[in-house]
Amino acid sequence: MHTATQAAPAQASRRGTRDASVAMWPAIAAWGAGLVQLALGAGAVTGSSGQPAGLPLIALGLLALAWGAWALARGRVIAPRAGVAGVLAGLVSGAVALSIDPARTSVVAMAAASALLIAVAIGCGRALRAKDRATDASKPGLAGIFIGAVLVAAIVTPALGATEAGRLAPDHSVHGGVIEDPHHH
Repeated sequence: MHTATQAAPAQASRRGTRDASVAMWPAIAAWGAGLVQLALGAGAVTGSSGQPAGLPLIALGLLALAWGAWALARGRVIAPRAGVAGVLAGLVSGAVALSIDPARTSVVAMAAASALLIAVAIGCGRALRAKDRATDASKPGLAGIFIGAVLVAAIVTPALGATEAGRLAPDHSVHGGVIEDPHHH
């Protein structure tokens, strides 16, 4: 009986750490969505037509980055209702930007941002449901955060490359060690 009593706190601690790591995934997903929204917004604003539809994406991207940082600093999903509202605003703003200038707005980037935003909404929904239950104040595990970051990076990297900013970026394979002057013989 004594060993069962000792095993229960250790098992609860492992479960609490796993739960805390899963709770951080929405914050990491918000960072990924925020980066893609910033790139999409910048492409829309700086394009030849200078569409103001990019401004909400830039604002929402900055808010997503701030929300994710705040959630990671607190160790839990914060302001879940505001998070869901931000997700809805991000989905609508992305759809508006895509409908205004489909040639300059990447469908791939929009799909990636939308998937990440939906992950944030699911995390916020879980946090709202868990509000009534007792919460464990354990710290998130490094492995869970690392796995979340790798998954988000795998989604965000090609999405950023598909944006207007990514398409216009210089090819990094052509950088040389010496800059040659074409007029110097």
